[in-house]
Parts: sequence; C-alpha cells; structure tokens
Amino acid sequence: MSQFISLPLFDINRYTLNPAPPMQTSTPKPTHISRSAFQWILHQSLVADERFVYRGLIGATPDEPYFIQKVGMIKDDEDIAQTLDVWAELDIVCLGFFHFENEEVLPALLDAMPKTYTQLQVSLSEKGRLDLLASFCEKGSASVAKLNLDLIEDGQKDTVV
Repeated sequence: MSQFISLPLFDINRYTLNPAPPMQTSTPKPTHISRSAFQWILHQSLVADERFVYRGLIGATPDEPYFIQKVGMIKDDEDIAQTLDVWAELDIVCLGFFHFENEEVLPALLDAMPKTYTQLQVSLSEKGRLDLLASFCEKGSASVAKLNLDLIEDGQKDTVV
C-alpha cells in the first residue's frame, strides 16, 4: 500500500521578484602614474606659493582609467568646477586629487569627487626628500586603503594593463 504525500503547488503569482540592484558606477582604482604627472606634482610642491594652498586634481583618459596622466592645479572652489568642466569637454575622467600631507582638504573638493577617488599626499621631509603617498578612498563609508602606484615612463603607456 503506497501513500501519496500532497505538497502545495508553488504559485509564482504569490511572490514578488526582487529587482536587480542599480548599476554601480564607480571610478576605477588607478594602478599606474606617468612619470611626467608624478614629476609635475612633486615640482609644483617645491615651487608652491605660500599665499595659496597646494592642491590639484588628477585624471585619466576613458580608454586608460587605471593610468594617472592628467594633472591640474586648483586654488579655490571656482577652480574646481572650472577644471572639471574643461576636463569633461576634453573627455578626461577625474580620479581624485593631491595636496600636502596633513593639510586640510576643502569640503568643496571632497564634494566634487566621485563615489570612490584617489588621494595623493605629498610629504616633504626636512632633508629634502619628497614622497607621494597614495590612498584609495570611498565617500559613503569613509574607508581609506593604501594604494601602490607603478611609475610608467613617458611614451611607454602601451605596457599598462
């Protein structure tokens, strides 16, 4: 004698499907910096005018978003918007900004950054040593992670992967 077990049928109409999460558009984490961008940032730190705070934007081309090769100095809030507008016209992606280590960052500069951005801090030591300290930051969680950048010689960007 066999018994049949009666199971309720699955009714798909009783359940609502979860929609797919929205697409996340975040800035890629840079892994390389061109020698000319690196040298320009360090040179500008040496000749920085005491009347202005030393800071600027770093960027990349859309076809090489992991390669920092664009740099622009900014002096005030208006420079931030103007530089980003010019970069948008030239199809340059803003990856983040640079400034002196332990220097306060303008709120307007942080507001202008994408969800994830790169922060480069220039450290000038007493003996003339210059260091460029890179961090990858996320706005929402305020997380900061150390970032290692490979220095790429100018004219050899075809080796960037």
